[in-house]
Amino acid sequence: MTLLNQSVLLESKTLRTSAITNFSDDKALEILSKAKAIVFAVWEGNGWATTAQIAEYFVITESAVKEVYRVNSTEFRDLETKTLTGKDLRDARQKLCLPSKTSQARVFSALGTLRIAMLLTESEIAAQVRTIILDLVAAVPTITPEADSPTPALPPVEQRLKTLVEAMKTLTELTGGRLNPYMEQQMTDYAVNLFADHNRQALTGTKEKWLGVVNFAESELGKKVPLSGTHYRRHLGTWVRTFYPELGSRQETRLVNGTQQKVYVYPCHDPAVTAGLTKAVEEFFTHPNPAAVLQQAGAFKRKAVVTA
Repeated sequence: MTLLNQSVLLESKTLRTSAITNFSDDKALEILSKAKAIVFAVWEGNGWATTAQIAEYFVITESAVKEVYRVNSTEFRDLETKTLTGKDLRDARQKLCLPSKTSQARVFSALGTLRIAMLLTESEIAAQVRTIILDLVAAVPTITPEADSPTPALPPVEQRLKTLVEAMKTLTELTGGRLNPYMEQQMTDYAVNLFADHNRQALTGTKEKWLGVVNFAESELGKKVPLSGTHYRRHLGTWVRTFYPELGSRQETRLVNGTQQKVYVYPCHDPAVTAGLTKAVEEFFTHPNPAAVLQQAGAFKRKAVVTA
């Protein structure tokens, strides 16, 4: 005998959904059959019942079923109910015994019927179904969730810099001392900016993470932003500032190509900003000719600012 009161299912949308989340249609049919025999017609591999059949099962009027659905329609999932029209209606008409003049019909799966049982207040059968559901929910043992695994932490900034220096030495040896000057400068910029960001966070005690859009695209999304071509880095920065100005307009002085320059940076510790930048970067690289769109938007009339 369950210790839970049936009213919790009548009153809580969250509990109704939680109660049937792990039920299959077969399990739902088994629950319904314990209260009263019910038959679902098989259409497209699944069992469905019309509002008239649902009303007959719960011993209520068909209009009461329709009203319950109307008031709570947003609660029903696609696998619980659907409206049949057109070809679907023609295919299902005979199997579901629908009137020939019906232009559309709402049908419910066994899971959808369970949800109706949890919403009906004037049905003895619905009350029996709710009791069975609550007994099953109460019988599930409480599982103590395992403690979350600790989030892996990056090595200290000093260790990362040491690893970078060693990697550069090895790369220099492998290339016979002919290291690409741009790559060397890029690594230098990275190291200096890494220390600058580390020092800023250490002094202010903040966990904020401010990145330029190119840095974000390469380090967070794994994109390679070219130095030239239709999708080069300056156009990416202009794209974000033109079409996503709400993401921010903060500028910081950072090392770019060996010189201190003003760059736009974005608060990547903010999930909303991260999502916005991700969308902007994906749109930029998906578009076949972003320069043309930027030209049309008048973006190049503004003063250009470096985007690290």
